[in-house]
Amino acid sequence: MDLALFHPLAEATGPFASITIDVTKTDPANTDHLNSRWRELERRLRECGTPDDVLDTLREAALEPTGKGGQHGRVVVANADRVLLAHDLPGRPVDDATWGPIPSLLPAIRALSSAVPHIVVRVDRTGADIEVHAGPDGQDAQTVTVQGDHDDLRQVKTGGTAQRRFESRIQDSWEHNAAAVAEELDRIVRTARPKVVIVMGEEHTVSFLEQHASAELRAVMFRSHAGGRAEGSSEEVVREVAESSLAATRAEAEAEIVGRFEEQTGRAEAASEGLVPVVDVLQRAQVAELLLVEGREHDQELWVGEDALQLGITREDVEALGATEPVLAPADDALVWAAVCSRAGVTLLDTGQANPADGVGALLRWSDESTPRARFPSMPGHGGT
Repeated sequence: MDLALFHPLAEATGPFASITIDVTKTDPANTDHLNSRWRELERRLRECGTPDDVLDTLREAALEPTGKGGQHGRVVVANADRVLLAHDLPGRPVDDATWGPIPSLLPAIRALSSAVPHIVVRVDRTGADIEVHAGPDGQDAQTVTVQGDHDDLRQVKTGGTAQRRFESRIQDSWEHNAAAVAEELDRIVRTARPKVVIVMGEEHTVSFLEQHASAELRAVMFRSHAGGRAEGSSEEVVREVAESSLAATRAEAEAEIVGRFEEQTGRAEAASEGLVPVVDVLQRAQVAELLLVEGREHDQELWVGEDALQLGITREDVEALGATEPVLAPADDALVWAAVCSRAGVTLLDTGQANPADGVGALLRWSDESTPRARFPSMPGHGGT
């Protein structure tokens, strides 16, 4: 998962206050439940020593209306100067609040990891309705309608040579309209960079569109003859097709990451696993993709300093990197923050998908003879002084 949304945070100075909050309104006329969730987060932040002016800033950003229906969350990160990030999340994330030298981003990443930037295309012989779900969460939907200018669309039985000529004109109209849709889709794909383009409609029309699509568009196309643009098409069918395609896209991306990791660890090349080796390669900014298996032993603590990539197993490790006031932080938060600061990605996996030592692995940008790769066992009490 690309963490570009969080990259600007790495340029800011801590300490950071960070919250993830479920802002779903179960009753649009009643905001008591949202205010109640905020009060609980505010209580936690006060216990952590968050200054009052930072709390005021967070409250305003957290409770600002989303203008959206359905289930939504929000992540907000602020320092003593201003709000650094306020971004809506898909679904209903687990509420979280921290104040310290690094922000807590994992709850937001969990919410975002289920989302896929995508395009839904409902096509017929006259054109298409295109829904562009862009952004890191795939939520920012925009609709574009393409209407072809060829209108010989309906076949009628006349017989003989005239019939064949008329059918040819109809096929030509369908193809020209599909070509117009493909041209607009090519333009959108180059800009929005979706992971998948879900095309729904009648077989001939979809085939014409695919024939005129660029190689870049064809590489991310998912075809379905269900749904489509015709009157009476089931919205439920459209939703089911889209959800199935997005789930398959997520699974394929995760399988590709796991496959690369297993290949590289098998060769003892550009991969590391285990908490101690991964901390080491993060310090060196060698990591291209951090792999975290949910619920594993990395739910411990690491030492972190004031600056980026100051993390270590012991306090002395971090002081050796220049930290003057190192503190303990949850290992997951520290690992994710180091990934953000080094422009690495993060992939969250279930226990059945991969088995790196300590539930932590990394694909590397580069490696050399000094790169730690082995399954170092975690030492009991490594988070202590």
